[in-house]
Amino acid sequence: MKRNIFHIGALMLMATSIVLSACMDEHDAPDVSNYSITSETSVGDTTISIHNLKDKYASVFSENNSFTMIEENVIVEGVVVANDQGGNLYQTLMLAEYKSEYDFVDPSDAIVLAVKNTCLYPYFPYGQMVRVNLKGLYVGCYSKLPKIGQPYYTSSNNLRLGPMLFELCKTNIYLVGKPSDYISKITPFELQDDSHEMFHNKSYQNYKNAPMLVRVTGKFVGGDDETILAPDELKDAGMGVDRDFKIGSTTITVRTSTQNDVSFLKMPKGTVRLTGMMSYYDGWQLQLRSVDDMEILGES
Repeated sequence: MKRNIFHIGALMLMATSIVLSACMDEHDAPDVSNYSITSETSVGDTTISIHNLKDKYASVFSENNSFTMIEENVIVEGVVVANDQGGNLYQTLMLAEYKSEYDFVDPSDAIVLAVKNTCLYPYFPYGQMVRVNLKGLYVGCYSKLPKIGQPYYTSSNNLRLGPMLFELCKTNIYLVGKPSDYISKITPFELQDDSHEMFHNKSYQNYKNAPMLVRVTGKFVGGDDETILAPDELKDAGMGVDRDFKIGSTTITVRTSTQNDVSFLKMPKGTVRLTGMMSYYDGWQLQLRSVDDMEILGES
């Protein structure tokens, strides 16, 4: 049986084509008057939550590299809890569900909104509520990661779910409120050790529990204060590098794309706290959002 382990735990957490000439404070509302790339009028009222969207289309979210087109007005919204500002999450926005009845952003009820652009964060800053009309878009999984996007052909002529066209932001996406309305309501799911059953029971690795915003505490295997996370010479076919990270006696993967700010972070010898987007492939894997997502806690 598929299980979502985080709703109770999360509730407890409550107790570009246009070059910007100036730096925009990510806590400010986007100035859509000059460079709006999203709809300036509502795309409709929300009709479904992220949680229920995943349940409704469980058949495609349960399969790897499966997707389906949405042919009706299905409207979902979520708060941006991860974007491409650090360069490690390519063409990726992670949207987490805002639970109005509890006034908090649930770090475990989330989905990726993939958009074909290499600089999304000025338009979709951390904390921004985003409403998406899914009509004409696709939902499904790519490499076991639930996402919203559009299909494309790979170099091997395989059809996969990739990012939606940037131009469709103008018709399918609407920004709700200001980032400052939601930033204080975002708290990553804390995993300070490996006592949680998710680390010991693979049945938890399912579409309901990915992606999620987490904070983990542990040590890099082979950390020496010198070796960087993702040297270009170690990249795999996916243009990334995997590093083992120990949380207690459990090992997860920290996956990092090459040639971005995060990739040049050095792996400390001591204990660190990492925050990022958790998903799974062969096992749990974590992707940092920016260089600020690594906090050194101890020297050894």
